[in-house]
Amino acid sequence: MNWKIKIKDIITNKKMKIEGFYEKEYMDFHTGTYKVIDQKFYVKISIVYNDGTIIVGGLVKGKVERPCDRCLEMSILELNGTIEGIYDLKSEPNFKDSEIDNLKNVIYYKGEEIDLEERIVEALVVSAPDVFYCKEDCKGLCPFCGENLNKNPNHSCAEKEKYEKELLDSKFGKLLALKKKLNGNS
Repeated sequence: MNWKIKIKDIITNKKMKIEGFYEKEYMDFHTGTYKVIDQKFYVKISIVYNDGTIIVGGLVKGKVERPCDRCLEMSILELNGTIEGIYDLKSEPNFKDSEIDNLKNVIYYKGEEIDLEERIVEALVVSAPDVFYCKEDCKGLCPFCGENLNKNPNHSCAEKEKYEKELLDSKFGKLLALKKKLNGNS
């Protein structure tokens, strides 16, 4: 679907609604590039023109495949983004107030068409969490051998004992012994 809308059509109609799918095989986020489930996001946008200003609002929904930040298993992340933007067609930016205007999401615009893909991508990126867990109680990986503790919750790691023995023999051995003594594990 073409997400470019002619400004003259918006001015003529005063209101527009657009509904469709934003098709993408992979999506880049600040935490990585992830595969889009079904290769599309559902998008619903309302556009209103009033006195030299175009107001864009809507939503974008979809799913990506992303590794869990604790256990590294591939999981489904649901995204629900809010699309928003105000295009000011008649004003020039006041650079003294431009920092404040950026907080209002005002875009000073001169041109013949608006590319809504920018707003869609912005909504998806903003809705993506920095940290993602496959489930709320994900146990993660054993810090010694990398065993997935969700699949093997009763895991007893031989690597941990080996690590502690090596640590006892190193310069940190006295600290480990003190820690065990304080915890009552003589």
